[in-house]
Amino acid sequence: MKMFKNECIILLLIGIALETSATKFNNSNLISNYDEPNDPKALICYSKLDKSRVVRCKTACVQKTLITRYKIRKEYEFDFHYRIGCESNTYTPTLRSIQCSSDKRNGQNYEVEYSIKGNDNRNPRVFIRKKCCFHSYCNEPDHNFRRYWYQRKKSMIVIMREKYSSRHILPYFVLFLVISLTIYGVLSMILSWVKAKKEAESGEKCRELEQELIAESPFLEGSIQETGIELTGRLTLKETSYLLAHLPDHDIVKDSRMKSMSTEESTKEMKTTKLIKAVESKAVVGGKSLRKVFIKPPLKSKAAGWGHNLWKTVRTINSPNDLLYRMIEHGPYQYPFTALELLSLFEETASLMSNEPSLLQIEADITVIGDIRGKYVDLHRWLQLTGWPPQNRILFLGGIIDSDEAGSVECLALICSLKCRFPKHVFILRGEPEVSPFQMSERLHPVITRAVQSCIRRMCSHIPFAAIIGKSVLAVYSGFSPMIREKAHIHNLFRPVIPENLNSVERHIIFNQPSSQVKMYRPNPNAEGDFFGKQAVIRACKAMKCNVMIRGQSYVPFGYLPCWNNRLINLWSAPGYGSNYGAVLHVSKELIITPILMEKQQN
Repeated sequence: MKMFKNECIILLLIGIALETSATKFNNSNLISNYDEPNDPKALICYSKLDKSRVVRCKTACVQKTLITRYKIRKEYEFDFHYRIGCESNTYTPTLRSIQCSSDKRNGQNYEVEYSIKGNDNRNPRVFIRKKCCFHSYCNEPDHNFRRYWYQRKKSMIVIMREKYSSRHILPYFVLFLVISLTIYGVLSMILSWVKAKKEAESGEKCRELEQELIAESPFLEGSIQETGIELTGRLTLKETSYLLAHLPDHDIVKDSRMKSMSTEESTKEMKTTKLIKAVESKAVVGGKSLRKVFIKPPLKSKAAGWGHNLWKTVRTINSPNDLLYRMIEHGPYQYPFTALELLSLFEETASLMSNEPSLLQIEADITVIGDIRGKYVDLHRWLQLTGWPPQNRILFLGGIIDSDEAGSVECLALICSLKCRFPKHVFILRGEPEVSPFQMSERLHPVITRAVQSCIRRMCSHIPFAAIIGKSVLAVYSGFSPMIREKAHIHNLFRPVIPENLNSVERHIIFNQPSSQVKMYRPNPNAEGDFFGKQAVIRACKAMKCNVMIRGQSYVPFGYLPCWNNRLINLWSAPGYGSNYGAVLHVSKELIITPILMEKQQN
């Protein structure tokens, strides 16, 4: 038993001796600049990212950082050999000037900056920032901070060259470039899709006409004739009574146009128009002279009154008649619709337009109105200026509604009421907003709102696509198609047609845009539809046996802009929506086109 105890004691002593010798061996590889490894005053310094691996130093712990943008005047002409994690002993006077010493800052941490001259032209110098620490763990690395310690037998310049050589950086740079381009492409596709979806939902695809086309157009601001007429859109009691009294008697009303304005304003406009000389625009198609089209200089009016916001008001409506009478009496304000009124009105309008052809044949002496975009007050202003049906005949090019305008339902309801009451005096074409999904403002219950939106969608699927005025003027919403060779190609277009089932001809009519950079047709990479040029307009007029094309969809600086020798007339009727002006065109029996401008109300 005693022998067994003695053997255990001997084995324990042998183990302690082996452990001590191993520790001495390991410490001998880490000890940098002092002779007594067991010195209790030795500092424990981190040497790598791995905190478990440390070195013991006698003088100071050192942390070096490469500086790329600092220039230091003093330069050392030698390669600095550095022991891991510790300040090295040196007897060179030059090295002593940058050696860490606790006497310099009273034992506090401090930094020294210096530069080392390189050994070739590729690395002329390296700038170093050295941090001196005089207590254990003072050079502990921060979170996500990489610091590089340098081996004793390699110069700092050699280590930097090996670590940051182009051979090592190039793969990472190529990988970074590929990843960046991939992310950019994906984000661009997502943003384009979101933007297109938002535009489709809100009906905001109208764009300003091409600047080059505007610059080369002959329209001059100085040709605008001031009339001094200010339009409020609000009829007086006498004017409202007169209009309501004459609505049932439209069959006996002649071609005279009634203007809902005061006698003084009418006289002022009459005197102004007498001073304007007609500008003749003659076109020859297929070797035969068509009827001459005269274009007068535009007349200018100004919006006034309640502004362009749809005001909500409560009024006692005394009219016992249909919705049209009540909306006229209510005025240009938010109307308190019921779901049954809207559903019945839109279904009746859809049934009425389904009996019309896709290409309307309309006699001259008519007013053409472009995009209204839900501006209900402006619609009242135009009717006040040009006259209400049946005293005036009106063609709407499309663009009646807009999801961002609360007055879109009022605009559509008033126009449909006029269409149902006077089907031979009011005509409607289908535009881009009538193709895009329409989001109605939730003034009704959400379920009822969705039902009304579905009814509007069905009604819009019956709207015709184009019209010919006086056998000489072609009216479309936006453009023409190279697939159309004769009138029958539009006349025979199938209706009703939902937006998902529109064919190429119908999409071209609704989405195509004019461009001065194109002669015939060219795809538009940034939007739906194609670009078309001057020669395309000439061929379109030849195919339709017309000499002038009127289009909407694009807002222009003054609401009205003739292009290409008056072959193409751009029309925009919503002042304040992208343009400070809106315009309408009156086409008389003699094919005299009179543009009437309206400036938006100034706040």
